[in-house]
Amino acid sequence: MLAGVIEPTSGEIFVNGEKLEHKDYSTRCKLIRVIFQDPNLSLNPRIQIGRILEGPLKRNTNMPPEARQRRVIDTLRRVGLLPEHAYFYPQMLAAGQKQRVCIARALILQPSIIIADEALNGLDMAMRSQIINLLLELQDEMGVSFIYVSQQIGIIKHISDKVMVMSQGEVVESGDTLKVLTEPEHTITQKLVDNHFYKNRNYSRC
Repeated sequence: MLAGVIEPTSGEIFVNGEKLEHKDYSTRCKLIRVIFQDPNLSLNPRIQIGRILEGPLKRNTNMPPEARQRRVIDTLRRVGLLPEHAYFYPQMLAAGQKQRVCIARALILQPSIIIADEALNGLDMAMRSQIINLLLELQDEMGVSFIYVSQQIGIIKHISDKVMVMSQGEVVESGDTLKVLTEPEHTITQKLVDNHFYKNRNYSRC
């Protein structure tokens, strides 16, 4: 619903104090961006990285070409890539670099909210740690809010302040991350926590 894929049956969505209308795609595209799970599927292999990043600017702003190019270069640097990567094709990059491109594409319009849908699943532990640190840095620097969708409790515990547990489209539990994970009330939450933290008997929830 936040991304505009599904129309809410009731209630309202507000971003920065302003009501977000369901079919107001122009406003929604600028305020809310998405990082998808698999960069190999979400990045067009026939288009250079620079053009991929410039696309949202062309469609959603009136920036002249020179300003768009500067924004692309600045955003590449912000996510830890080089200006030269603008001329690369996606298949020329490593997995971690591809995900950084996806983060750059989400950031390029300087949104208020970024939805990350299992965005770290395809990365090894070292790359995953680097991307988590990058997301936290971007949150501090830009004030962007991240909504991270995942079943991996370890990542949720590290990256989030608040958590919402859902089952079959219904919210079953929500609250501060630490409280929900240390004192789970719903059976779904309890199973998620137990499956993660009790694989190692010496690992404490706290």
